[in-house]
Amino acid sequence: MENKPSRTTFRERMDEMIRTLRSDIVTGKLQSGTFLPSIHQLSKQYRLSINSVQKGLDELVAESLIERIPRVGIRVTDTREHKAVSISVGYYPTLVDDIDLNRLTERFQLRYPHIRVKLVPLQLSNYFDVADYYLKNEIVDVIAINQIHFRQFFEADGDLEDRFEPLEEDDGHYPYLSDPYRANGRLLVKPVIFSPVVLCYNKRHFAERGVPEPPMDWKWSEFMECLELLKGEHGDVILPFYFYPSTSNRWPIFILQSGVDFAAQRSGKLDWSCSPILDSIQTCYDLIHRQKMFSILLSENDFGVERLFAQQKVSVMMTSYFNLNRMRNADLAFDVAPLPYVHTPKTLLLTIGLALNRRSKQKEAGRTFIDFVTSAESQLHIRKHTYSIPALRQAAEWEGEEARYRPPRFGMYRDISHTYAQLYDLELRSDDRERLLAAMNMYWMGLQSIETTISQLSAIGDYAPAK
Repeated sequence: MENKPSRTTFRERMDEMIRTLRSDIVTGKLQSGTFLPSIHQLSKQYRLSINSVQKGLDELVAESLIERIPRVGIRVTDTREHKAVSISVGYYPTLVDDIDLNRLTERFQLRYPHIRVKLVPLQLSNYFDVADYYLKNEIVDVIAINQIHFRQFFEADGDLEDRFEPLEEDDGHYPYLSDPYRANGRLLVKPVIFSPVVLCYNKRHFAERGVPEPPMDWKWSEFMECLELLKGEHGDVILPFYFYPSTSNRWPIFILQSGVDFAAQRSGKLDWSCSPILDSIQTCYDLIHRQKMFSILLSENDFGVERLFAQQKVSVMMTSYFNLNRMRNADLAFDVAPLPYVHTPKTLLLTIGLALNRRSKQKEAGRTFIDFVTSAESQLHIRKHTYSIPALRQAAEWEGEEARYRPPRFGMYRDISHTYAQLYDLELRSDDRERLLAAMNMYWMGLQSIETTISQLSAIGDYAPAK
């Protein structure tokens, strides 16, 4: 005897039909006065009984989205009689440049005139706390989330599906982009753009000093030799290299490059004061002290680094493709190169995606906005008009006439994908990461000895690590 489809299966199919039709009507894909396919056609399309189709359509009639015309058919009601749907989108202010957000939003409004979008900027300094509050209180329907803030949500509340609505996977994305955004096997944030942390260098400075352009594989020791050649005669005017180490997108790279098996931290066996990790901390120390101490005080974040580079006072900086967008109007030829390494080639993979608030009253409209920003059309727009790397492979690898100067090695990110790592690969909770950074900062600034630093590192992970 054949197994009959369960009631759950029928209900899921009916829900899919309702959701699809509702979305098509709300977004304007099915315009006012349009007739739906016949009940028999819907029955065949969604593999539902006639009775199940009727029940599903009854829900849309109750919502005043459709109306039955006797002996004629089922028609979409006049949407002008209904209020336009409004959604609020919380975002990192940098996305205005990183994905050309304002223009993408304008395009979306033209495509879906029945959905009004309110953009709500959230400051990076307290992004997690504000995002958490806005989600809980239904202030935003859609929100931009990077992989670090998503991890904070995970550490604060393991039941992320109570916070974010699951989204459909996109086979066209680079496969490694979705991994940081899954919980219980379900995608909760749809990747939009990504970048590895890389070096960016002034091509003129290298040429004038006869320094070969950076190779695809090199160690920090070799890089420091290169810096000696870049000093030239300018000394206090031009810094050969500059970066701001004390951010979650910079200092962890050196630790990851130690080659240590951080999975051992799960069982509490990892020694954070071991030689490979100390090598990494010392390498970062050496790089910091090659910089002018006054310049570290002048710049408290990456944007200060970008400004100095754009003014051609720095020859090489550690940065991301995202931050290159801050130099769109800079009058200089620059290029990107892989990060040197301590023991093992590693760099951090940075991703930014969009999530749908589980508590949103406008989920279909919010989902439509997310689908639009991650569509082939929008992703290609990002590729052509920004330096950010689109999540969609087809758009990222597009080749054609460029709208502006583009670094010759722009496609290098594909060649170094095997070096991509995540912050959570360190197997440390947020508070342990803060303790680790605090110890390293004191040593880097010359405020404590290496012996004291080793003692502090040895105490890290004394209690149960993050799951």
